[in-house]
Amino acid sequence: MLRAVLDWLGGGVIKQFTGPLLEAYRAKLNAQNDADRLAAEQVIAKLEAARDIAVVEAGRAWSATSVGRWLIVVPFGAWWAAIYLVQIINPWFGLSLVVIDVPERIHDMAVILIPAIVIADAGAFAARSIGRR
Repeated sequence: MLRAVLDWLGGGVIKQFTGPLLEAYRAKLNAQNDADRLAAEQVIAKLEAARDIAVVEAGRAWSATSVGRWLIVVPFGAWWAAIYLVQIINPWFGLSLVVIDVPERIHDMAVILIPAIVIADAGAFAARSIGRR
């Protein structure tokens, strides 16, 4: 299941860069004159620049994705880990530990922001892997 979700996310993000680039390269190859060829080269240059910006942005320490990862994904992940840990420890040691629920507004934000951060990370990974080719 997780693999299918990651494949879907990765495939969608990779297509964001590869699909338009492939179309632009095809347009350049099929160009009938110099004007069409130059137009295709301009589209290629814009797409490659966008890809390069995504790679640089992903590497910045203070990018929105990086800050969001530390302020949202890590605490929410720690909260989920605490839930599982308590479920394991309570029966073993006869304890009755409880993990307090995340406030509803925080939970609602996390449900939206965590997938966005994961998609941004997948996009940065795809951009870096495309850039290495």
